[in-house]
Amino acid sequence: MNQRTKPNNLIVSLVSQFEHNYANGNLAFISEKNLIELIQYYESELMYRKALEVVSVGITQYNYNADFLIAKARIHFKMAEFSKAIHYLDKAETIAPFDNEIQLLKVKVLASDDKFTEAMAIIAELKQICSSWELVEVYLCEAFVFETMHDFDGMFFSLAESLKRDHKNEDALERIWLAVELSKRYFDSIRLHDELLEQDPYSHLSWFNLGHAYACIGEYENAIDALEYSFIVNREFNNAYMDCADICVQTGKYKKALEVFLEAEKINGFDEELSLKIAECQFLLGNTGAAKVNLLKSIKMDPYSDEAYHILAKCYAKEEKWNHAIKAFHKAIAIDEGVEEYYLGIGEAYYHVGSFDKAEKFLQTATSIAPEASQYWCGYLSFLIKTRQITKAIDVIENEALQATFGADILYCQFVALHLNGNFEAAVKVLEEALVEDIDQHSLIFEIEPEFKLNKQVNSIINYYMMELMDTK
Repeated sequence: MNQRTKPNNLIVSLVSQFEHNYANGNLAFISEKNLIELIQYYESELMYRKALEVVSVGITQYNYNADFLIAKARIHFKMAEFSKAIHYLDKAETIAPFDNEIQLLKVKVLASDDKFTEAMAIIAELKQICSSWELVEVYLCEAFVFETMHDFDGMFFSLAESLKRDHKNEDALERIWLAVELSKRYFDSIRLHDELLEQDPYSHLSWFNLGHAYACIGEYENAIDALEYSFIVNREFNNAYMDCADICVQTGKYKKALEVFLEAEKINGFDEELSLKIAECQFLLGNTGAAKVNLLKSIKMDPYSDEAYHILAKCYAKEEKWNHAIKAFHKAIAIDEGVEEYYLGIGEAYYHVGSFDKAEKFLQTATSIAPEASQYWCGYLSFLIKTRQITKAIDVIENEALQATFGADILYCQFVALHLNGNFEAAVKVLEEALVEDIDQHSLIFEIEPEFKLNKQVNSIINYYMMELMDTK
């Protein structure tokens, strides 16, 4: 995320002096350098009307300098005043007819005004007259036009052409990932960035883009390696640490993820979001004590972090300290009452302390918030079956859950409920459907009803489908 830097004392003094003199109509001659600094300051603060005041002074004092006319056009462009921007660019062109900056800005203005044919005509002309080095900016500008047209293939190839001429161009390297993501040209991106890294193996942005392309095609080991190279090359590149560790978490490499997060904290200092991610890894690794230390530190810094309370609640639940878990879940819900996962967690905690009415209320709420997500129905149905509300469980499955969504986990719940209700033939059919849909979730059966571990018929069916799956593989 871009952050505004605190203005230095010189620019603060310059701004203060300008505003005082401007308000009193007492503008002495201002140097070109100071005018440009004032314009840049007001633009960075999004104070475009103030920037235009400074530009007007510049045009008056330096009426043969095209830079102030270009600046005026640029500000009108940022304000989406396209006709005014073109007007001042035409005036600037009379002073500096061979200035490519004028043409490139005109292209962006025309494209933003949906005048794509005119914009591309200027691009075509520039390609004929510009040197190879100048073409870097031309192709960057062409990529802007394609992006505005929602032609993301064109955007990708234009940025690739720009990078082939300047493999260190950070603007192109930062923008090309968006083009890859929108065009889904992951393999093209891998080939391109491999070529770029042959020229410059120390380009952290090339490694970063390569890592994301690998992640998008499911090559997570290569993705992790590439992202790791990215932050090795640039120790302060926080995005690479975070994305690398996130992929590690997604692929179950919790120890590796924790190492990367801790390295990021060492390099970049304490950060609340980072502290939560560290705590979550510690929780996933079973180190709830260390996780709680980090979480309490985060909560002290931000007492309104529902996520921190949620992870803290999960730590207590893992330690089977159910009353502490319930308190933490209530804190999370009080901060954000729209997160279904919190209701699932507190419902399960209330089940463990025997408060079945409260458990059912919260578990049912989770399904109402996210009816399309089968895991919340599974949580509610598991509770109904465990508390021997079998008839109700079957009714909820048939008339609510399977009407709202579908999932193997719901089918496993249905199997258990039907079997316990004595509908053995129907139960076996549902079990077979569930195993075909997702055999990996079959352990749900034993979590809901542990006695099924001793049921020879059930285990025989599961083993048969497991052998079938192995043969298929």
